[in-house]
Amino acid sequence: MAVNFVLIGARDVPSGDPLGRTWVGWKATATDDQLWEVNRGVWILGSRVNNERIATLSFDGRVQVVAEIDGRTRHDVDGVTKWALLGRVLRPGDPVHDALKGMPAPRHRNPVGYFDTSTLDSLPAAERADVDGRERVTMVVTWNPERWNPDGWAENGYPSDVKAVKSGRLLRDQWATGNRKTGIEPGDRIFFLRQGPGPRGIIGSGTAASRIFPAAQWDDKRADEDANYVLIDWDTLVLPEDGLPHALLVTHIPEGRAWRPQSSGWVLPPRAAAKLEKLWADHLGQRAPLPTRGSPRQGWQLDPARRRKVEDAAQDRLMAHFRERGWIVRDVRFGNPFDAIATRNGRTLWLEAKGTETKGGAVIASRREVQWAREHIGDCVLGILSDVTFRPDGEVDPVSGTFRVFTWNPDGGSLSARDYDFTPAEDDRQD
Repeated sequence: MAVNFVLIGARDVPSGDPLGRTWVGWKATATDDQLWEVNRGVWILGSRVNNERIATLSFDGRVQVVAEIDGRTRHDVDGVTKWALLGRVLRPGDPVHDALKGMPAPRHRNPVGYFDTSTLDSLPAAERADVDGRERVTMVVTWNPERWNPDGWAENGYPSDVKAVKSGRLLRDQWATGNRKTGIEPGDRIFFLRQGPGPRGIIGSGTAASRIFPAAQWDDKRADEDANYVLIDWDTLVLPEDGLPHALLVTHIPEGRAWRPQSSGWVLPPRAAAKLEKLWADHLGQRAPLPTRGSPRQGWQLDPARRRKVEDAAQDRLMAHFRERGWIVRDVRFGNPFDAIATRNGRTLWLEAKGTETKGGAVIASRREVQWAREHIGDCVLGILSDVTFRPDGEVDPVSGTFRVFTWNPDGGSLSARDYDFTPAEDDRQD
């Protein structure tokens, strides 16, 4: 059995939350890790949960996050005993994750329910650790604004999504796959092709976050039948005028069905997929140069999993830095314009961590982070871990990188709008 928590839209949490959260619920822009961290508690749970090993978070009738339970902690809230689960989010390639993510969620009146996962519970550890070696599939999903543009989404909604992804948020979306019903697994590559009136071309890329599933039809003319959809975590979105032009696709990747107008959800042959990856990367470099390792800017890591590991390494280093100096440090990275809070002798500092594989001369800061630091001058600290490297197993080398600590004063260094690129002033360096 698995315990499932039904989420509703995100809402603020009053101060004094036992887990230090500022919001709970569902945000389409949040990562699986963020959603798990803010929604793993606090719940009224019976002893039954002690026997379960799998937890899921669902929203809008679908399983969105899958985690393995390691334990639980007790919290007494207003005289009521509640619990928060401890565990880890499962990733694509784990059979439990791949079987559950995107599936229809059990429907219960109670926000806490259970459903049968007996076949998955019995999987031995060796089998769960064995990824079947399946090659990643690359699928193209399409959009024609002449056919689908509710409430002026092309003019308003899509540009907002572009800004959200550019600011560093991982945007999760649901997109139609046409007649395709199978063949896509979590972790597969997705490219977004704009069709219809110009400009035509590739305007986005991302990763499948579910298998294909049926849901209510997007086309009003076919409202009596379901459509097929896949959940996508977008890592890059650009405005149509900045897209990879259709003419280049036809010229350089003729095996891609000549990129003729067609329904969404077609799969590229491996050779064509490899060409598209290179063409897309080259195009992004031409439109908005991506920093090389020797660049002084933080840059934008297109792989969200790799980016998260670098950011986590930076935060671990910053929190350890203050704990070694006698501060009590609390991790509050989710939902706040700072990553941690440090207290000592009645003083509070707000800690912000930035990690990068580049030399880190400048780092990316969100507008909320800049605003908070401006409102708390003298009490904010910026930790930068630069020149981070990865081991062959895909994990961050824990001893790599250069770590520096600065007074976080947005107006003390060099700030340029992006959201923002911030270059700290050497005078703010803390030894």
